[in-house]
Amino acid sequence: MRGESAKQVAIDVLRAAGEPLHTKEITKRVIESGRSSGLKGKTPEATVAAMLAVGSRPGGSFKRVDKATYTLAHDLAESASAKPKKPEAKPRPKRPSGNARKRTSRNAQTAA
Repeated sequence: MRGESAKQVAIDVLRAAGEPLHTKEITKRVIESGRSSGLKGKTPEATVAAMLAVGSRPGGSFKRVDKATYTLAHDLAESASAKPKKPEAKPRPKRPSGNARKRTSRNAQTAA
């Protein structure tokens, strides 16, 4: 059976910790859990650090709170709402099509 993803294990580690953790500590706890088989290379900390950095982008699972220190993103937004709202797109003003502009200029030429 294949192990869980490092991302899911890191989420569980941060949830259990209940506070932000440094990348080194997250990596240590993910490896100690034995649940992720994908971190057996030479640089597991670099792998976890990259995963946390990518996961801390808007809409990601993690939130960077200090240099190399992360927490769960939804923990910070928990008090605001369970699901973050996307900003509504503003409607664009209608512009005349290229044909409408051509007709206008033709009309102006024939009227002259």
